[in-house]
Amino acid sequence: MNVMIFCANPVNGGTARMFYEVTEGLEKIASEQYKVYACIDKDNDVNIYNNIPDLYRLPILSARKVYPHMYGGKYIKRVINKLKRTVCYSKIKKNNIRIVRDFIRDKRIDAVIIHNGGYNGDELCDQVLEAAYHNKDIVKKRIYVFHNDIEKSFIMKQIFRSYDRTLDKQATNLITVSNYTKDRIADSSYIHKNIDVIYNGINVNISNKGAIDNNTQNNIKNILMIGNFAVNKGQKHFIMAANDLCRRHKDYEFTIIGNAYDKEYYSECMKLIQEYGLQEKIHIYQGIHNASDYIKEYDVLTVTSLYDESFGLISVEAMANSKPVVAYACGGIPEVVVNDRDGYIVPIGEYTEMASKIESLEENQELRERFGRNGRTDYEQKYSVQSMIKKYIQLLEDEY
Repeated sequence: MNVMIFCANPVNGGTARMFYEVTEGLEKIASEQYKVYACIDKDNDVNIYNNIPDLYRLPILSARKVYPHMYGGKYIKRVINKLKRTVCYSKIKKNNIRIVRDFIRDKRIDAVIIHNGGYNGDELCDQVLEAAYHNKDIVKKRIYVFHNDIEKSFIMKQIFRSYDRTLDKQATNLITVSNYTKDRIADSSYIHKNIDVIYNGINVNISNKGAIDNNTQNNIKNILMIGNFAVNKGQKHFIMAANDLCRRHKDYEFTIIGNAYDKEYYSECMKLIQEYGLQEKIHIYQGIHNASDYIKEYDVLTVTSLYDESFGLISVEAMANSKPVVAYACGGIPEVVVNDRDGYIVPIGEYTEMASKIESLEENQELRERFGRNGRTDYEQKYSVQSMIKKYIQLLEDEY
């Protein structure tokens, strides 16, 4: 079976990572059954895509690449810009669909797996789905994967009714990465097709090109947070929890690995660190593409996400490294991290309780190790690449 896997996500994040993992997983686990054609848009410069051998860079263009000036502004301007884009982009869109249709015919593609960053969808992903649907005589499986979603108001739900009907018609299977996301999509859409859940699976042995000069001593307790600086990732809460712990302990140190995506929020975090006098206690590293390689150097991983966490991939990376997790009960994270087994789940925003749970783990090595072992077991059983690929193979083999 010839399988085309497509992703156009422009960010070094979870969607790009899972596109990589599914591609590599199918090629390594089921190479005798499937010929895999991994495809992205030609100008996409996400780092992890470069790790895929024989990657196809299709000469298709997104509206944002062609018309970057037609985005942003206040509401009225955004509406006008969207109308302009629709008109100007129509010919490019038709050409994109033609290019993908020709690729599908040339490679005799039997199935497509499209990794979309979120519902309501990336336009290039939608175009690939449309091209596959036009070739439905040969593309019997058209699997569309949503890695996130947006919760829509009643009015927005009506606006996307047509889009939902198109998905129902063109996709043979709709997938998402957690029951949390599945329920949110079902509640705020007119999609009638069943949405299946396939948990993300990761390989913990991806190589890393960065470096951290970790000068910690054996008697220092090390707490880690990984996430690009943005309001929804909650670095301020990590800093506040660190301040709470540092008032009671002199042997605690904290690390944040993440780029300053939101410059204003990053500045606010730096000011907060200075206000608390934690410049020597909180270490920040940027420009590291595979931060998960460093989890094993720390005692505890924290996840302070406040919203928009469909799955929480970083939690699985900690579990794979046999490290306990302390996380806010955000989105799909409580499905991944089992409270009082793999770590602790605390209410969103309760940074003092997060600090207390971190302290419980740091002061009890046996507990840390037990939670770490449990996490590793759960990773192997539910969140490994092998576990994920088995479910994709089942979808590919099921009759439609």
